[in-house]
Amino acid sequence: MTFPKFTRLLSLPVLSLFAAVLFTSCGDEKDAPNPVVVEGEPQYIMSLAVQGSDKTFTYYTVPFDDVMSGTLSAVGQGIEQPGYYDFTQIENTIYSLGGLDDVNVVGISRAKNGDLTQIGNVSFASSLSDMVKADDNTLVALELDPTSDMVKFHTLDANTLAVKNTKQHPVSDITELEGPAYSGMRISGDHLFLSYYVRDPNTYETLYTDEAQVAVYSYPGLEFLKVIEDTRTGPVGGFNVKSGLTKDEKGDIYALSHSNPANGYSQSTKQGGILRITSGETAFDADYFFDVAEITGGKNIAHLKYLGNGKAFAEINMASTGEQERWSDGPLKSAIIDLYQKTVTYIDGLPEHAGNGRRLAVLHDEDYLYMSVPEASGIYVYKIDVANHTATKGAEVEANFVAGFFKL
Repeated sequence: MTFPKFTRLLSLPVLSLFAAVLFTSCGDEKDAPNPVVVEGEPQYIMSLAVQGSDKTFTYYTVPFDDVMSGTLSAVGQGIEQPGYYDFTQIENTIYSLGGLDDVNVVGISRAKNGDLTQIGNVSFASSLSDMVKADDNTLVALELDPTSDMVKFHTLDANTLAVKNTKQHPVSDITELEGPAYSGMRISGDHLFLSYYVRDPNTYETLYTDEAQVAVYSYPGLEFLKVIEDTRTGPVGGFNVKSGLTKDEKGDIYALSHSNPANGYSQSTKQGGILRITSGETAFDADYFFDVAEITGGKNIAHLKYLGNGKAFAEINMASTGEQERWSDGPLKSAIIDLYQKTVTYIDGLPEHAGNGRRLAVLHDEDYLYMSVPEASGIYVYKIDVANHTATKGAEVEANFVAGFFKL
């Protein structure tokens, strides 16, 4: 299958250097590099995507003590993973979810001496759409493949990545149409919520954009219960961004809808906004609607990361849906939104930019956020003060793009 390509993946001049350098793999402990670290001291970890001369990508997950000065490079260090990978952090482990031809899942953590180390290595019939925390010892992973007629849930041991249980249901439970695409998954109480949108698996056309749909399953039994719908906005989430559903401390679920052409939609027939499923309920809250388009003057949130106390970091597409270039994931402007008060506050000092067309790579570290931003001269780290809504420019990153930004 040919996947759509986001047009803004950068090719920096410095990448010619990477093509001529042999990287050291950390797949085996005896081959592991020995970065200079203080035992037990947290480090910044970045998963850097580097394109080789054959146009394929390799990901290097690398520790850094400082991300605000100098140049950040993967040369000669880090855990090397050729192919396509999506990265997510759950507690003190980074999970790399393989896609395309490499459908394995590997956990990355820090050993006692400070080195990065891999735990587990499990493969599935197709790539995982996502993985979320169920409890301190349990993860739930999802396979929602456009070529399959089954929705598959896997329960995994968080410490070993061993599969403890698999539960599958027919796709026809959630739609009679072909090609449901994953956009978000969250567990709240005794329910699992799965958001999706429908698109043609061959052309990626999205012909059904008149309502939001979320499938509800029991947890831990993972039995299908029903699909809930809301016509106040369109489908939840977008292509590969995986931020359709967000959960707060109360267990309330927030569903983000935008129908952005820049994130894969071929049409948009409803305004963008945010819906809520109140904790303990299995229906959309009729009294809650965050009309993002009205507050932003016709703009839509493309990416969302929950921070706490009702606040979230948002990447807002500054072009209206009718003006967006399809698959461009931009132009984006960063903001802090308040899900409770329904406000949007833009970040000063951070330039308008394009995204990566995939899960947002941003680190939330107490009062600050760290993310990479592509500019004309290269990719740079920015440190965002959440309270003051300001950003400071940091180190330059030698990579095509940053696939993950963490701290361990």
